[in-house]
Amino acid sequence: MIATRLLNLQYRLQYRFLLLTILSVFFCSPMLKAQTAEENFLDVSIRIFDQPAADATIPTGEEITPEIRLAEVRYIPMFLRYRLEDSGLFGAVRVLPILDSGAELMLEGHILKSDGAVLELAITARDSTGRFWIDKTYSGAAVESVALNESAMTQDAFYYLFAELVRDLSTVQQQLSAEQITEIHSAALLRFGNGLLPQFFTDYLQVAPDGTVSITRLPATDDPLLQRIQNIREHEYLFIDVVDQEYQQFFADIKPVYDMWRKFRREQTVSATDFETRETNSQSDFRRGSYYALQESYNNYRWAKLQTLYLDELSEGFVNEVEPTQIELQDSLYKLTGTFEQQYREWRTILAELLALETQ
Repeated sequence: MIATRLLNLQYRLQYRFLLLTILSVFFCSPMLKAQTAEENFLDVSIRIFDQPAADATIPTGEEITPEIRLAEVRYIPMFLRYRLEDSGLFGAVRVLPILDSGAELMLEGHILKSDGAVLELAITARDSTGRFWIDKTYSGAAVESVALNESAMTQDAFYYLFAELVRDLSTVQQQLSAEQITEIHSAALLRFGNGLLPQFFTDYLQVAPDGTVSITRLPATDDPLLQRIQNIREHEYLFIDVVDQEYQQFFADIKPVYDMWRKFRREQTVSATDFETRETNSQSDFRRGSYYALQESYNNYRWAKLQTLYLDELSEGFVNEVEPTQIELQDSLYKLTGTFEQQYREWRTILAELLALETQ
């Protein structure tokens, strides 16, 4: 009798253990998978797009002023940043005024055409090992649409173009192995350290003529210098956060105006096309001096006034960029002046000096 009870108790314990094992696998596996997936995410740095040269000429009839181009080279990277964040497929996404030497994935771009009706961008993406992800031109015509499940800040007439770009990036990322992802993480940190103290980090990296980077050896995980580099990297994020807030505010201020500018540019293009068609096909009573010609003249006048208004508002978006930035670091207050690019370079110099003092 006692033996039977002991046997039944053993069976019950085995059953409970089996049940707990099944439940732990059922509930914990997704968490483990999610954690592994999160570790495979790469941070993305987007450089402000190349600015048009000071002596660059705008094609005749384009009516695209340097002020508008100057707004676009900041606006478009910010919109791309929001699209990458919303995808949930990447880590932190940052917009920077210059190249990030320690970027895990670096995006650069150039506006080939942007007139409100057509957008054409040349985009390159390269990770810290020098591997090219994208070297491609994205172009398309504006599509007016409203997504009910999207916020107004992430809607755009060229939404599908950015969606294609995000898909291309995520496709490459999904094809990478766990070892390759780890290598990208390590190379990014070593390249950041090499940018600050090349005399200590050059031996860890080997750069091929084609720009690809390989890791010759890794420092110990408890290496004091590596730990300092990691801390310095965190300090750099202080400045990036300040710049990010400025770019976010700029984007929020400019988007309504920029969207309206694009819309009227498209209307102007359609109006001009319709006018040329009417001029070609019209009868004598519809030639210049007719009601249609007068209406066209009024539309051109209205557009000129609207463009003047929009240009003034676009120009106001750059006021914050010349304001000094104050950052507190190690009980010291640093005041950075100049453009964001100048401030960023000054901030990197300060970090390099602090690191040099710590390594003496």
